[in-house]
Amino acid sequence: MFAGMNIIPHKAIPITVLPPEPHLKPFPTVGHVHCAEWTKQNFQKRRMKKGILIVLSFVFLFSIYAQNNDFKPTQSEGAQKGKSNFHGGIRAGFTGSQITKDGFPFQGFNKFGGYAGVFVNFPVSKNGKWLIQPELNFIMKGCKHTPKMNENGISYKLELMYGQIPLFLKWRFLKGFELEAGPAFGILFKNTDVEKVNGEDNKGMPPFVRYEISGIIGIGYLFFNHLGVNLRFEGSLLPVRKPKASDSIYLLGGQFNQTFAFSVYYQF
Repeated sequence: MFAGMNIIPHKAIPITVLPPEPHLKPFPTVGHVHCAEWTKQNFQKRRMKKGILIVLSFVFLFSIYAQNNDFKPTQSEGAQKGKSNFHGGIRAGFTGSQITKDGFPFQGFNKFGGYAGVFVNFPVSKNGKWLIQPELNFIMKGCKHTPKMNENGISYKLELMYGQIPLFLKWRFLKGFELEAGPAFGILFKNTDVEKVNGEDNKGMPPFVRYEISGIIGIGYLFFNHLGVNLRFEGSLLPVRKPKASDSIYLLGGQFNQTFAFSVYYQF
C-alpha cells in the first residue's frame, strides 16, 4: 500500500527554556493572603491618587474661573469701611446618614449623629459676595435600621466618626443667603468593630477605609452678620469600604457614605 512513497522520519524539535528575567518580580499569586494584601494596597494607592486628583482639579478650575472673572484677594466693601477681611466661627448641629451601593439592604437617612467644628473665611471678590472657607469638623456618619414591631427582621447599626477638613467656595447671592460647594478630606477614627447586627458585633466583615474623599454642597442663611443656619448634603466620591473582588471598575464597587448635615453657626 505504501510502495513508492517516500516516508520522512519524524525529527524531534528541541525546545529551549529561557530563564526568568532577574529584574522581573513574579505576580503575587502564591497564596490567598498575599493576593489579598497586594489587592488591598493597590486599591489604597488608586484611591489616594484619585482623591488628590479631585482636590487639585477643584483648585485648578477655581483658579481659571477666578482669573476670568477678575477675582483677587483684595479688600471687600466691608473691609474698605474699616472692617476685617477675615472672619472665624464655630458650628454645632446634627446629621442624618445612610450607606449606599454594593447591594446594601438598609436604606434611608435614619442614622443620627453629632456635627461640630470651626471655620474661617475671607472674600476673594471686591464686592465680598465670593468667599473661600476652610473648616475643621467632627462629623458622625453611618447607617441604622430598626425593624417594626410586626416585622421579623434584624436590627443594624453602623457608626463612623470622622475628623474632616472641607474647603468651600461660597457665594452670597441674596442678602443673608449663601450657596457653597467644595471637596472634603476625612480621617476615620476607628474602622473595625463599628457595626452591630442584633446588638452584637458583626465580625468577619472587611474594614472601612481610613480616609474619605467627598463632595459637599450646601445652602445657608446668615442673620445680622453673626448668627446663621446651614444645611449640607455630602456624598463620598470614593468607596468607604473596599469593593468586592469581582468588581472590575473601582469607582462602581464598594459602599459610599451619604449625609445630610444641619448646623447653627456663629461668626465672629
